[in-house]
Amino acid sequence: MKVLLLGGFLGSGKTSILLRLAQYLVSGSEGGAKVMIIENEIGEVGVDDKILKSQGLQVRELFAGCACCSGGADLINDIAYIRDNFAPDWLIIESTGVAYPLQIKENVEHVFKVKVGVLCLADAQRWRRLRRAMSELIECQLECADWILLNKVDLVDEEQIAAVEADIKTINPRAELRRTVGNRPMDDEIWRGIAEGSVWNDQA
Repeated sequence: MKVLLLGGFLGSGKTSILLRLAQYLVSGSEGGAKVMIIENEIGEVGVDDKILKSQGLQVRELFAGCACCSGGADLINDIAYIRDNFAPDWLIIESTGVAYPLQIKENVEHVFKVKVGVLCLADAQRWRRLRRAMSELIECQLECADWILLNKVDLVDEEQIAAVEADIKTINPRAELRRTVGNRPMDDEIWRGIAEGSVWNDQA
């Protein structure tokens, strides 16, 4: 079971990206993969589970709180239940927009002895404002990521995009950084890079 943690601040477009990634895993070149999703989106509208189920996906919602703090035990219990009863090829955890991914990653890796890949979104349109208002949270969300998608690049100009990319690279120079527009079709190369990334060959 590959475990992927999807992070990013509130409103960065995680749900749209999640849908596209899940569609790729189920019906793309990774066709036939069994995918389950745990949602931990406090105060946000979650994924439409009817849409997901129609594509062969199953969703489990975590309501007890943030998965990196008060809800940590519930997340562990959910993962154990999913592993034992469904044995999916992929488990995607969509964390709340105010979560610290590293804490979730370390908890899951410690308990289940699996590698957790981290995919984080950055909001190109609101980057400057978010960096000023909550720099520590934004940096913590991005610094442990294996992949970073700079989303909503259609809403800013090239100069702004380049500036945001440069800033992100100071936070996390090792992550693979790609530009995305969550509500448009995206190159399968992005998803392939995640699904087949070398991170899955490492031991937790």
